[in-house]
Amino acid sequence: MILNYKYNIYRFIRQDILDQLKEKLAVEIHNAIQGINKDLSLTLEFIHNCIEFPQDTSKGDYAFPCFRLAKSFRRKPDLIANEIKEILEKRTLDYIQKVDSVTGFLNISMNKISIAEELFSSVEEKSFFEVDEKNKKVMVEYSQPNTHKEFHVGHGRNVCLGDSITRLYKYFGYETIGANYIGDEGTHIAKCLFAVKRHLNEMPDQNRAEWLGTMYVEANRLLKEANEEEKKKINQELSEILAAIESKNGDTYALWKDTRKDCLDDFNKIYDWLDVHFDHFFYESEVSGPAQNIVKTYMDKGVFYEDNGAIGIDMKDQKLGFFMARKSDGNTLYITKDIALAEQKFDEFKIDFNIYVVGNEQDFHFKQLFNFFKFAKFENADKCFHLSYGMVKRADGKMSSRQGNSFTFLELTNLVNNKLAEHLKKYEDEWTTDEVEDIKRKLAVGAIKYGMLSSDPKKDIVFEPEDWIRFDGNSGPYLMYSYSRCQSILNKGKELGHSPSLKNLHHLRSDVEGELIFQLYKFNTMAEVALNQFKPSFLCNYLYELAKIFSQLYVQIPVLKDATKEEIEARLSLINSFSTVLHKGLELIGITPPQKM
Repeated sequence: MILNYKYNIYRFIRQDILDQLKEKLAVEIHNAIQGINKDLSLTLEFIHNCIEFPQDTSKGDYAFPCFRLAKSFRRKPDLIANEIKEILEKRTLDYIQKVDSVTGFLNISMNKISIAEELFSSVEEKSFFEVDEKNKKVMVEYSQPNTHKEFHVGHGRNVCLGDSITRLYKYFGYETIGANYIGDEGTHIAKCLFAVKRHLNEMPDQNRAEWLGTMYVEANRLLKEANEEEKKKINQELSEILAAIESKNGDTYALWKDTRKDCLDDFNKIYDWLDVHFDHFFYESEVSGPAQNIVKTYMDKGVFYEDNGAIGIDMKDQKLGFFMARKSDGNTLYITKDIALAEQKFDEFKIDFNIYVVGNEQDFHFKQLFNFFKFAKFENADKCFHLSYGMVKRADGKMSSRQGNSFTFLELTNLVNNKLAEHLKKYEDEWTTDEVEDIKRKLAVGAIKYGMLSSDPKKDIVFEPEDWIRFDGNSGPYLMYSYSRCQSILNKGKELGHSPSLKNLHHLRSDVEGELIFQLYKFNTMAEVALNQFKPSFLCNYLYELAKIFSQLYVQIPVLKDATKEEIEARLSLINSFSTVLHKGLELIGITPPQKM
């Protein structure tokens, strides 16, 4: 059933074709095939979907695998490739430079100058980054930290992933709502307040959120060490704390409000530092009442039933156990509140698509939730999608707030800032203090975001922050350094009386220049794939490959030396387009590069 949800969602978000060259090629290849055999009923869409980017770019810019036609043609793929090649060569298309037939593949190299003339102009005018608005509204729910716990590096991955997905949706023209659902109720908070009540005189004036995290660890320690009688008493007190919070009365409720504010203030500082902004905040405490109404509504409908005091549905036939909507003590569960929240999202915000960015430890939770939607005939069931992602782990194993061995986000930022401060020391005499601090922050944010996003979301990250702050290799600082190097070249060119010009692009004759041009052209296609697959890592890796090509160009071609004015200004135009595209790509993963480094 989950696969069906995924299918519907991919169909929903599919964009218009952004690669116009690929579209033109599909038409020409389709016409060539019709010229060879008019009786074949191969569609243009089929031909378009067959065209791919070859892994080895030295063989061409596009590849068409003719073995996909062998059955229809009833002949060998290499013969088919040769026939199509001959037809395309006779067409003498100005945007095609060369066509090769190799072992059943049609390899096509594009005329890079023809591409550059239109590409550089559209990049400069920003029309390259303009996409038609979609008549669809998407809500991306992400971050969702629990108050009364520390904000750890795992929360950081969620924020970075959700923020990038939100940026990609907005880029592709969707009306997008970035939402945060704060877990400010639940057993973990009851445990924290249970310990806080016993250590009220130790509550610090500063860094309270961090201290509250230690109280949560302390409560779990007490429960672990308690005997059966003591555990019974503690669990009874936890239920009473939860009931007091839901009742919104009394000293316990007042303590909850004060400590909750400490945590929310801490979260907002982190979001500000990361340059992450939400359009709407939901709070678990606000859906407690609606969640109780959900239980009553579905009891009245005969969907829920009582089992030993608990209320829910039997989902054993789906291998999902007992779906519990309310515990025997009368308190609702997180999943019940998710039902109430889903109804609120679609009713209040009129959204067309609802994404939950939540770690894979909650996969079972969402299987139960979506199964309930189906069971209850929730009309928007097929518009909800769980974007599951892997954990952030220490080298010695998984992190856990309960065990107190998490690496907090504050510890991460301090580590990264300290390392970057060492690197920037040599510029203290050249730059102002404000410049140093601004550059350090941008580098730190970029290092962390890229470190979180450059891996496939489905895979776990083994937490190695030292690798994230390197200025070489696949890292955020490397990409930001590429951008600042471009600004340095452009500024130096300006000082020497040179500026980017589109007049003499035929001087861009080298292979590395041609490769960079075509890779720049692919930007929107790569960003589209990143969104369609919910993988900002795809965009990260594309930007890294782009930066590597620029680095090769920088080494092979002295842009401002040993060249005519026309050659210099053509190369400056290429570098200007590269830096603009790189900046936009970094923006889509939430990174703002410094102008100098």
